[in-house]
Amino acid sequence: MIHIRPEPVTDAVRDEVAAAFDANPLQRAKTDTSAGMVDAVRCLDNAVFCRVFASGVPVAFFALRIEQKGTRREAEVTIAHGRAAFDLTAEILPMIERAAADLGAHGLTVVTRRGGLVKKLKSAGYGTAAVRLRKELAR
Repeated sequence: MIHIRPEPVTDAVRDEVAAAFDANPLQRAKTDTSAGMVDAVRCLDNAVFCRVFASGVPVAFFALRIEQKGTRREAEVTIAHGRAAFDLTAEILPMIERAAADLGAHGLTVVTRRGGLVKKLKSAGYGTAAVRLRKELAR
């Protein structure tokens, strides 16, 4: 059985997030969508940290931030990480969507640079809301 449990953001959680995303330069390059401007730990700011359990064993975590934008409440998955013997996106995404809706969100945003995740999200009904282009400038 898979379930999600919110947890307080403690120093241990911050350390775990930093180790998962920022400690390894290859992992950082693979997942960073801020061009090095934001450390993963900052993605916990004003977000609810949740841990995912499968049969009582922790297999993943994510952070969900809800923001008011005009008359709408928009949820954003600010970080997500994990490994399991099952497809985390297929199994957990509907649970995250339900949690966001229960918190009053009208929509859910996921920012990623991972092509496989983009494909899975599009097949789950997500559409491209914007395209962010970036260029390094000579100084």
